[in-house]
Amino acid sequence: MRPGPYWCLGGKIGPPLLDLKHLSYLDLSSNGFEGPIPPFIGSLSKLTYLNLSKCDFNSTIPHQLGNLSLLEILHIGPGDVYPQPISSDNLQWLSGLSTLHHLDLTGVNLTMSSDWFQMTFMLPSLSVLRLGNCILDSLPSSPKTHYANFSRLSVLDLSGNEFNSTIPDWLFNISSLTHLDLSDNYFYGQIPTAFENLASLEVLLLGENKFDGLIIPRTMGNLCRLHTLELSSNLFGGEIMAMLESLSGCARYSLHTLLLSSNKLKGNLTDLLEKFSHLATLDLRENMIFGSIPASIGRLSLLSQLYLSQNQLNGTISKNIGQLSELKVLDVAQNSLRDTIFEHHFANLVKLEQLDMSSNSLVLNVSSGWVPPFHLKIIGLGSCRLGGHFPHWLYTQNNFDALNLSNTGISDTIPDWFWNLSSQATLLDLSQNEIRGMLPMNFASINISDINLSSNQFEGPLPPLPSNIQSLDLTNNSFTGPIVFGNDEAKLNHLFLSNNQINGSIPSFICKFGDQLAVLDLSNNQLSGELPICWNNLTMLMVVNLANNNLSGEIPTLVCRPFPMLKALRLSNNSFSGEIPSSMKDCTGLVMVDLGQNNLHGSVPTWLGESLSSLLFLRLRSNSFSGAIPPQICNLSSLQILDLANNYLTGHIPECIGNFSNMVINPNASQQALHVMEYGIDAGDLGDFMLPNYKYSLPLVKNGMKREYTNNLPLVTNMDLSSNSLVGEIPQSLLRLLGLQSLNLSENHLTGNIPSKIGDLRSMISLDLSRNELSGQIPPSLSDLNLLGYLNLSFNNLSGRIPTGNQLQTLNDASIYMGNFNLCGPPISQECTDDGPSQSPSFTSEDNKDEAGDGQEILWLFLRIAPGFVLGFWMVWGILLFKRNWRIAYFLRLDNLFM
Repeated sequence: MRPGPYWCLGGKIGPPLLDLKHLSYLDLSSNGFEGPIPPFIGSLSKLTYLNLSKCDFNSTIPHQLGNLSLLEILHIGPGDVYPQPISSDNLQWLSGLSTLHHLDLTGVNLTMSSDWFQMTFMLPSLSVLRLGNCILDSLPSSPKTHYANFSRLSVLDLSGNEFNSTIPDWLFNISSLTHLDLSDNYFYGQIPTAFENLASLEVLLLGENKFDGLIIPRTMGNLCRLHTLELSSNLFGGEIMAMLESLSGCARYSLHTLLLSSNKLKGNLTDLLEKFSHLATLDLRENMIFGSIPASIGRLSLLSQLYLSQNQLNGTISKNIGQLSELKVLDVAQNSLRDTIFEHHFANLVKLEQLDMSSNSLVLNVSSGWVPPFHLKIIGLGSCRLGGHFPHWLYTQNNFDALNLSNTGISDTIPDWFWNLSSQATLLDLSQNEIRGMLPMNFASINISDINLSSNQFEGPLPPLPSNIQSLDLTNNSFTGPIVFGNDEAKLNHLFLSNNQINGSIPSFICKFGDQLAVLDLSNNQLSGELPICWNNLTMLMVVNLANNNLSGEIPTLVCRPFPMLKALRLSNNSFSGEIPSSMKDCTGLVMVDLGQNNLHGSVPTWLGESLSSLLFLRLRSNSFSGAIPPQICNLSSLQILDLANNYLTGHIPECIGNFSNMVINPNASQQALHVMEYGIDAGDLGDFMLPNYKYSLPLVKNGMKREYTNNLPLVTNMDLSSNSLVGEIPQSLLRLLGLQSLNLSENHLTGNIPSKIGDLRSMISLDLSRNELSGQIPPSLSDLNLLGYLNLSFNNLSGRIPTGNQLQTLNDASIYMGNFNLCGPPISQECTDDGPSQSPSFTSEDNKDEAGDGQEILWLFLRIAPGFVLGFWMVWGILLFKRNWRIAYFLRLDNLFM
């Protein structure tokens, strides 16, 4: 028996059920029965109703169900389980169900049932057909009429399949349809215009497809019974008012649900909206609508849900919105609305339950004694200006589920009454304010599961953490003391305590969250001691950040099997010792590894390049690693930051170092992979509420300075091999890294020339080759690096004239070239003499061949010109020399020209 969270019964269904010989109604749905559907159910010949949906059945549907000749209603399906555990190899057994009028196979795998269309539409009494999420991939363009029977079909649900075509015309000939659901497929093109035959249609769901066009067919607006229309998550463009104009036929009197979210609609909202007088739900989220929220919206007296979030609204909110006495949801979040919201805006909103005005430029101006007419379940006022004091009107909202007051300008303490407001709240976000004081003594007994108090001025000892907490963010405060958990019942998923003054050791209690803790960030504190020995129990960790503490000991074994969940590991700036544990090679999903600034030793493991193919960021700087850089590291084609600086590495830089494709192309290409670095804490079914994303950061030395990269980290490409004992020449393959922005090879023993084509690295912003043994001339192509903002070539053996022009003119700093005693020319003081070193660029051996060829051509050119020059010279001056009268005439002519 394998009971699930909602199942009441389990085990297997036995043959004794057959003793109920007169059974006509059998409902076994929403239980946890094991094994296949029992074939003997087909012997219950008196059944007219059979429901086997949302159970734990697996295997194929037994064909014996086709013996139930009196069956009128049949439900079979796994519910929300995926992949589909129930399948059918064919639907021939349906042919015996002549009285069946309601067939629901939602979630059944019908990929092997090529006869699904023929066998379902041949049923003479069928009025309801639901085949959603059945992995169907083709609809016939013109069904054969001798078996297709549409005469009674009123409900057709083909949603959630894999149809990839235009809508076939025959669908618009089913005149009896009242409910048509084609959502969540891959239908494309414009919606057909032939709605004349669908006069009875009440529900039309076409969302989550690839339909496009600037407007929808006007014939859709003539569906006088249509009350629900979904066109969300498509590719519709054009003006929103043109879209509404297409629906302004008789449908405007019947429509009560209009869903147009996640398209590309633009333009202003106008008074045309008030024509849809029966509208109860209007969803225009995630479009490009701009302007104000018009006064006419206040005349939609039946409006219950209004979603306008994630648009480009940049005007005001009409006070008429306060007239919507039926309104339950008002969502205008993530726009650019600029307005002052007064009490009049909420005057008659007595039924309002969800208010989200977050991420705008709104000011809430209500009196200190204001008593709202509503009792909200969701309160979203993030980034609204509420004034310095904690809003007292919240005292009346004692039943909320979620509250977001982040970045609202509160500079106050939290009143004691606040913590006792709601016993059912699941989300609280007061981040990015100036809230001061201490957390209450009963903090451990608070039932809220997701709490974000980050970036405030809280202080004092860190209290025991709440027992029901799942996500807690106290980052950027001044908490002190050790980490203490409330009790054994905690269900922690995300814990953020970074940038405080927390001390003590990491408690072993944290290992109790082994199968649920996903993100742990305790960085930038004063934690000490070793990691708990039970650390390897944390098998579901995705992000670990313990950087900038005083932790010591060896890095414990990392358990990434059978679930390689770990994506980011940052342990830098501690005192960890020993070698990198070999168990890390099982963490094949790692995107970031930062072990810098510790006491680690040994060689750089070869398995880094063999096992961690997803790695984008590798930082091992300031340890005691020795030996050569393994060539296997070149297998990390996705790598865009490689920092091995300040170790004891020896040998040559691998020639394959140019294999990092993310340093060849624009680094934007890696942004898709970086979503694993951002963890939003979702509030489940609480609308669009989400605590601020956790964005990973990394310290890098760039432009000669150390700085922390966070928001722009996905755009950075960096290679730092400085302060080691590397020898040999700079590999020519480096010149393939056209997207490389920062290269630091300083403080090594590199020899040879600077590659002549280094100017090909046009993305280079910072280049440091100082303190090596490089020789030869500085390539003129260096002046082609138009983005270069930092350059250091000091303390080498470079010679010749310093190149000028382009970006090099802005780098007028002699220290860039100091310690190279054979260089000359600006910006250093040593001038170049006429017989000084030539400025001719040094070439590689391959280029010398081209140079020799060019020299021979020039020599032959001179040999051809010289005889002509000699002949011409003596033809003129020879005549003047020997003919006196010509000579006198010539010089008299010159005298006349200059008189």
